Amino acid sequence: MGIGTRAQYAPAAGFPGSTAIHKDSSIIFEWADSIFFERGYQVINDSSLGLASTGDALAATGKALENGVLSLGDGGTATAYFKNGIKNQEGYDFAVFENGFNIPGTNKYHIELAYVEVSVDGLKYYRFANQSLSQDSIQTGNFEGLLPEQIDGLAGKYIAGYGTPFDLELLKDSIGNSPIYYVRIRDVVGSILPAYGNFDSHGRKINDPWPTAFASSGFDLDAIAVLQNKQTGIKNLSAEIINPICYPNPLHQNESLQIQLASANESTIKIYNRIGQLLMESNYRSDKLALPLLFNESVLFLECLQNNQVFKTKIILQ
Repeated sequence: MGIGTRAQYAPAAGFPGSTAIHKDSSIIFEWADSIFFERGYQVINDSSLGLASTGDALAATGKALENGVLSLGDGGTATAYFKNGIKNQEGYDFAVFENGFNIPGTNKYHIELAYVEVSVDGLKYYRFANQSLSQDSIQTGNFEGLLPEQIDGLAGKYIAGYGTPFDLELLKDSIGNSPIYYVRIRDVVGSILPAYGNFDSHGRKINDPWPTAFASSGFDLDAIAVLQNKQTGIKNLSAEIINPICYPNPLHQNESLQIQLASANESTIKIYNRIGQLLMESNYRSDKLALPLLFNESVLFLECLQNNQVFKTKIILQ
């Protein structure tokens, strides 16, 4: 049975009560400059069409509407790393931009949706609660529209140039007071077919334009902005880093592991395999490292000794 309820979540950009963040807003502090991604198929149940292919990692960095978009395909993901972290302040903390548009002659908008998840360490992610009260008995087609006021907690509810904001206070029970360093965007497969589609936090089908059998399939990530509170400003969080930050994780075979340390004091980095054999040990005097991990392993363990403290983490190789 379809839902089709007119819930009073925040309305479209430009309407009273909208939470949309304009790309030129004075509360934008910085833009994501490091993205890694895994695309999905153009259509999840037809692999013969191949993966989505519009854009690249660079397209999703920098200011919205300047570098193009990164199309994720059905169920694809993009993860942004923020070297200074994003701290939970009063009000919204970051905003995600997509390239939706209004449909002339209607009060609806062509918007493609995505889950938003955050992580402190790049391994354990926490998803924002989300709501979709759009009708779910008739599939929303390629260029059909949705009502933004029926959507909450999902990226993409606003048109191009306007970001959907997120407040880390909503995840405080999971992340505590730690800054988060990773924001992951996961395309919602908007099919109303239970075998392929996705659901909101209450188990309701999320019905958005589907199938989109072309290169720009799925959520089109334009940009991610860090927001600042106008009363308190934003701190430079690099001084608050205690444990090293390692990214990307998972790591592809042709990538180098980036490590940001608490200081440029001497450090020792050790790499072990899953049975505890030492594969590498090196000393450094820098707060930023790039390590090529050219080992025939699927899982590695990194140990870092610096400032009389030992940090350990698991690295996944793909």
